Amino acid sequence: MKCVPPILLGLSLMGCASQQPAVNLDNADSAIMGEKPEGYPKTFIKRLPDLPGFCIEVTEDWRKHPYQGDTIWLKEKTIKSLNCPERSFPGSTNVLKR
Repeated sequence: MKCVPPILLGLSLMGCASQQPAVNLDNADSAIMGEKPEGYPKTFIKRLPDLPGFCIEVTEDWRKHPYQGDTIWLKEKTIKSLNCPERSFPGSTNVLKR
């Protein structure tokens, strides 16, 4: 009976050590396993409502990362500030697509 607690402790430690590491993400849409999604890179211009006349240009794309023998695609965003284009598009007050 004195051997049972050390054996159980050893088995539980082995079980904890054999678990695979996990990838934790804040946004589930920011990573995909398998194939790269179609339609990227995407670029759009967004007006800044609190700064009239100023916009940001956002480019979204996916970067390939190897992870435990699989391929994971992680979403990347590149943001540049710019002056808003002179022309506006009908029906659009927040987002201008290029």
